[in-house]
Amino acid sequence: MYNKTIIVVDDDEDILNLFKHFLKDEVQEVITLNCAIKALELLKFKKVDLVVTDILMPQMNGIEFTKTVQQLFPDLPVIVCSEGGSTEARDIVASIVMNKAIFFGATYALKKPFNKKQLQRVITAVIEGRIGELHDENQKELDKNSREDAS
Repeated sequence: MYNKTIIVVDDDEDILNLFKHFLKDEVQEVITLNCAIKALELLKFKKVDLVVTDILMPQMNGIEFTKTVQQLFPDLPVIVCSEGGSTEARDIVASIVMNKAIFFGATYALKKPFNKKQLQRVITAVIEGRIGELHDENQKELDKNSREDAS
């Protein structure tokens, strides 16, 4: 277990509970919030080691939240999460949005749905500063899928 505090921001209570369940044995504290504005207020007085946020949320979306977090706390890693879709077009839109979040400072983009092992792998890599390894793995997977699609 890591002696770390993670804030998870998502407007879906079920997702927040899933994060708490998945991460309860990984880190010391998981704080869940359903609003990015509340998360920003908390970040002003609470030491946090990692932020995980959904992208599509009311009031303040995850991209705007990520930009603000990076402006106020440039060394704080942010993982963005977003759902793909049941169609190729929705997957493309989700990929574009997630890439935009990376452009604005997100450390990593994780596509929903994910399982416990995938989430723990990403969290561990970010905490240990091994995020480049995940990006390399993802690129290999994308390349493999592109070759398969071309066949």
